[in-house]
Amino acid sequence: MAAVVRKWFKYSILLLMVICSIVTFGGCGREKQANTQGEVVEVRFGYPGGVGDYEVIKNDVIPIFEEAHPNIKINLEYQPWNQFFTKLKTQIAANEAPDFWVSDGVYVMEFADRGALRDVTEWIKRDFNTEEYFALNSAMDSEGKIWGVPREIQTIALFYNKQDFNQAGVEYPDDTWDWVSLLEASKKLTRDKNSDGKIDTYGFRSQNWVTAGWYNFIYQNGGKVLDKTRTKSMLNSKESIEAVEFMVDLIHKHKVAPTDDDTSGVAGGVFESNVVAMLINIYAVTKQYNEVQDLDYDVAVLPKGKVRAAGYNANPFVIYSKAKPEKAEAAWEFIKFFASNKGVQKLWAEKGFGVPILKEVIYSDAFIDSKDRPVNKHAFIEPLENGYATPMDLNKCWNEWRIALRENLALAWLGQISARDAMLKGHRDVQKILDRAYVK
Repeated sequence: MAAVVRKWFKYSILLLMVICSIVTFGGCGREKQANTQGEVVEVRFGYPGGVGDYEVIKNDVIPIFEEAHPNIKINLEYQPWNQFFTKLKTQIAANEAPDFWVSDGVYVMEFADRGALRDVTEWIKRDFNTEEYFALNSAMDSEGKIWGVPREIQTIALFYNKQDFNQAGVEYPDDTWDWVSLLEASKKLTRDKNSDGKIDTYGFRSQNWVTAGWYNFIYQNGGKVLDKTRTKSMLNSKESIEAVEFMVDLIHKHKVAPTDDDTSGVAGGVFESNVVAMLINIYAVTKQYNEVQDLDYDVAVLPKGKVRAAGYNANPFVIYSKAKPEKAEAAWEFIKFFASNKGVQKLWAEKGFGVPILKEVIYSDAFIDSKDRPVNKHAFIEPLENGYATPMDLNKCWNEWRIALRENLALAWLGQISARDAMLKGHRDVQKILDRAYVK
């Protein structure tokens, strides 16, 4: 009897061991599978900007994304625009940058040259139908590499005050306008309204500014700022010099555009305050202009020179080159989501932060057919549709040569030297900067 008990006990122990093994390995297997499927990838998202767009990103866009992607957690790191990029450069130097961030478009080539950005050219080819978007190649360098995907586009247009045009009996600008049309209309719109011997409203504002100023006029006249490699200045060409001469003549020869002194005491902006009847500006200012109830305005495409040309900027999402692979992939999922999700693109458009990149949303009541001013929003799209909208000769030293050129041209805008002399001096200074940046 004792022998039977011992045998039964032995087999019971063996059976228990087998059962425990099954439970243990089965349990471990289930636990491993659960961890794999439920693992959350956390990514740091650096965000510069104003309070308004930050709140939309934080309270609307990220929650929508995380609901659709429960395995990705976005940790938002916000700072105001200038402070963000000051800190970011320090973070890059210390290898502590966020996994991805929104970059000012003009800094992209600088960051790429420092080895801080991931090349997303192949990812764009893999995951985007480029026919459905505008400006997907806005962050492309001279070698064809793309370093980011636009959050939105800041195209430009000619803004005009309809009340001034009506009072002066001038037809509104349209796509037939050229430089001659601009000058002739500006002469009629420049008026001393109260007959006190002082001009109250100028026809046009000629701006010493790359985005809405000389870049456009130079290319409209068949000139160039830099060559196709973006390493050589073309500012000494006849066409480039003539374009800036025209802009300066609007101020000092024709007197249809104000000097800086004429606008120094203006509060609230020269267009909103009716100091100028026309100016060139980016789409984002429509949000500001729409808050001025008495401002009856619209927009038109830029007047044509020898050719049509218009610059634009786009602030892209970029991915840190040193982000871990799983974090880079998670960041890319957010970027794709922002660009392709109709609800997000529509929300961004309706808030007025910029021109959306998804064509389906552009050609909808969220943008083109929206009730908000301006009426002719198509003016912001036409340069993209017809292929003459270009990024502003972006390269790794863009900010440096831009400032150097602006400082040289400031003397011409003040009337202290000729536009030609300012351009030739600017050409030499810009080339020195390019030579330092691209020395072999």
